[in-house]
Amino acid sequence: MTDRRTYKREDLMQVVNYAPSPYSSSTVLRGFIKDWSQSGICLMALQPLEEGQEVIVDSIVVPKSKPAVVRWSKDLGNGSYQIGLAVRR
Repeated sequence: MTDRRTYKREDLMQVVNYAPSPYSSSTVLRGFIKDWSQSGICLMALQPLEEGQEVIVDSIVVPKSKPAVVRWSKDLGNGSYQIGLAVRR
């Protein structure tokens, strides 16, 4: 399988706060960044997110609370989810 990513991914275990709706920052959830690049993040979370859903991400890796879009989500079967986010610039 060919990797189609524009930027190389870097492994990282970093706490991240995210809001599941860009229109309301009243619900802030916490997860972990598994890896990242300039264009995307692999998020480990306890809550599922829907493909196409827009979220706001706030972390050292993504400064200034950037919007991101869920590209894919995988239920790991242990109450956690691995979620691919495309960060908007």
